[in-house]
Amino acid sequence: MLIDSHCHLDFEALSADIDGVMARAAAVGVTGMVTISTRVDNFSTYTAIAERFPNVWCSVGTHPHNADQELHIQTDDLVRLSAHPRCIAIGEAGLDY
Repeated sequence: MLIDSHCHLDFEALSADIDGVMARAAAVGVTGMVTISTRVDNFSTYTAIAERFPNVWCSVGTHPHNADQELHIQTDDLVRLSAHPRCIAIGEAGLDY
């Protein structure tokens, strides 16, 4: 079993051909994926992808490079959103150098 634990299925390079991406992943044995949040404000995009594909889950979080754009996001927001049944992680979070 292969799980891609950190992908960005919402990024244009992948989302423009999401069906093809999923087919190619399945063809090489990838049985699950976690599409990682880079902006909490885009959480509905991540959940829509995860709801569309039964072998995709998502996270909720803000990438450090975007942190200055989501100062309004509070811990309570992350906890509330992480309760979505297709959300299995909190992240991006932390420092990126």
